[in-house]
Amino acid sequence: MSNYRPRMPPRRRLALALPLVLALVAALGLGVADASGPANDPASGPANDPASGPANGPATGSASVPAGRAAVVTTDDLPAGAIVADERIEQLVRAGDRVYAHGWFSTVGRYAGPGAVLDAATGSGVASPAIADGQVSVALADGSGGWYLGGDFTRIGGHPAGGLAHVLADGSLDTGFLPVADGLVSALALGGDTLYVGGLFEAVEGVARHHLAAVATDDGAVSDFDAPQDRRVTELVLAPAAGDRSARLFVAAGSVSAVDPVTGGPVAGFDAVAEEPVRAMTLGGDRLYVGGDGLVALDASTGAADPGFDPGLGAGPPSDRRVHALLYTGDTLYVGGDLAAGRLVALDPATGAADPGFAPAIPARRNAVGVAAGVYDLAIDGDRLWAAGSFTSVAGEPVGGLAVLDADTGAPTGPAVPSYDLQVNAVELSGGKAYVGGHFYMTDFVRTGGIAALDAETLAPVPGFAVGRRAYGDLVPGDGVLFVANTHFMGYDPSRAAAASHHFYSHYTWPVRALDAETGAALPGRSLRVRDLTGVTTIGDRLYVARRLESDVRFPRNQVDVYGPTGKRVASYRLPLRGYVTELGSVGGDLVAAGSFKADPARDTAILRVDATTGKRRGWFDPKIDGPVYDIAGDGDSLYAAGLFTRVYQGSDFASPGLALLDARSRRDPAFAPEPFTGNRVLLRVTPLGSLLRVDGASHRFIDATTGAVAPDPTDGWGSRLWSITGSDTPGGLAFTSWIEPNLGGRDPYRLGFVASAG
Repeated sequence: MSNYRPRMPPRRRLALALPLVLALVAALGLGVADASGPANDPASGPANDPASGPANGPATGSASVPAGRAAVVTTDDLPAGAIVADERIEQLVRAGDRVYAHGWFSTVGRYAGPGAVLDAATGSGVASPAIADGQVSVALADGSGGWYLGGDFTRIGGHPAGGLAHVLADGSLDTGFLPVADGLVSALALGGDTLYVGGLFEAVEGVARHHLAAVATDDGAVSDFDAPQDRRVTELVLAPAAGDRSARLFVAAGSVSAVDPVTGGPVAGFDAVAEEPVRAMTLGGDRLYVGGDGLVALDASTGAADPGFDPGLGAGPPSDRRVHALLYTGDTLYVGGDLAAGRLVALDPATGAADPGFAPAIPARRNAVGVAAGVYDLAIDGDRLWAAGSFTSVAGEPVGGLAVLDADTGAPTGPAVPSYDLQVNAVELSGGKAYVGGHFYMTDFVRTGGIAALDAETLAPVPGFAVGRRAYGDLVPGDGVLFVANTHFMGYDPSRAAAASHHFYSHYTWPVRALDAETGAALPGRSLRVRDLTGVTTIGDRLYVARRLESDVRFPRNQVDVYGPTGKRVASYRLPLRGYVTELGSVGGDLVAAGSFKADPARDTAILRVDATTGKRRGWFDPKIDGPVYDIAGDGDSLYAAGLFTRVYQGSDFASPGLALLDARSRRDPAFAPEPFTGNRVLLRVTPLGSLLRVDGASHRFIDATTGAVAPDPTDGWGSRLWSITGSDTPGGLAFTSWIEPNLGGRDPYRLGFVASAG
């Protein structure tokens, strides 16, 4: 087995010589990164901590875009009905009623954006303005059935934004309130017609405000309130005047302070000591509960800690006692976090004693890499407790960062709510509805190892299909099986670059992975490891594998092994001519081998057609092509051939720009006369699409499948950044994959692959 691990499966990239691969990787920035989210610990104020939020502000960069399009930096650019993935989708193959997608992704689903409104009674989604990028760090009820939102998003409801927005009770966007913060907003507090805003920013609406500001709720105008903070503001709690206690705004910015809600000046006599960093605060009567690496109850007037409050969070290290969410109901203090004592506990608010009858089963399994499993926000609706965070199950039932629990026992209760791909930072009830916001951007998703099955009509991910271990190569559909293998090789090339590339001859052993086409489960009995592999294809329920038998780099002998549906080899034969194989295909039930073969001392041939069972050559099939063929694509009884040739010696017109259309007996169709192609014709790859043909490689082009004339782009301008396309150009019959590069939860840019319908 060689040490070579191909970086990506699609045919067009596997055909590149090594120097060109390296240049392409460098040019496109194709790193191998985990696609599940940033590897950050929410305890230390990472990009996706619901309390502290991303350190960077809204996206300001731009990306390469389709011709005539604006900069593709938000999901407003997604085609309608697109399915998204958390990384590149670089190959699509249609097989029956499914489209199989292959790439670097681990999650694929519908784009949800980082915020949604749910009906609190049914859990179903209702109208809300779409958020095109970033994350929602905090949501706050407006007292009229709507919500104020804070985060780092730059577009909401189709409007530019700066991390602040107001969603009205009917689910529409308040376009009169869109003040712009120049960084993250991660904390909100409401007092009458003033909204207090905290986070990691230097200005709001162009007015200098260091991490803390107050704005008018009607138009977002910045008030005279000024209380600059040295560190990021993670929590805000507004306390009205009570008894001898003056009105005050509690501010968590590393430590806890109290400021005058009108002027921003410090409140005299308040001096608090709490474990830093502070991630959660709530007011309960005369107490301010503060959660960080532990939990304390402070006197709301003086800041003094209550020595009689001893929460049962365990005596382990601080990492076992991190508190992210607090909810006070009068007789109960709910505490959420990544706690060794439980991800969610209910305490006596006077003593801190745990309620043994409250025992939600939330395991220590996160739904985002680098984010501790736990509960990050809480909301209560009568006897139902809404919990949001980073978790994947409750009481053994799968969930995605959001659950509704019995407020007394912690057991799951109705309604059923959506699952989200990454953590939910905020849940807030208002007017019989719940606003859910976070770092997520997908729902109706499937987790799978780089291969997904999509419904060919709707493109919805098939829930029962999941691949456990990534496979590298091309997708080769068979009868009830999906093979993954390298299918294109370059054959002979005398250059030094070719000698250094695995795509030319060398003693590599290649895997041929077999997966159940219905479920994605591995089929070890049908998987192979092939020495000197040069081609793979399927015909019916059989797998055909070509391999070199000797080290002659230009005209070796080649063997074809045929495997039946049980995985056993049922036939084996040598190809009748020496030469190198670049790809296998089929026409009319026969096996076709493309490449360059020695027919006689005077003339070579580029394509062999043989009986698929015996290997006997069909002597009448000889296209008379004057150079090697690197790609073939069958279309009914016809065959497209692409390669490094300039002439097809048939008829009166011999000229051909490296692409020809042949019939079942190898006769060239003179009506198919494409213009010459620029660039390296070794890299041309052709995909039949009904009346269209996609030609990929040195250039991205669509041409008429009958005449070769340049045809309009059926993807509405995405052709210049197209990875793959499949299907037929009937209405709704084409599916293509491309990408956008938005800021998603502090990652800017984030390469978000998608599959959409075209034509």
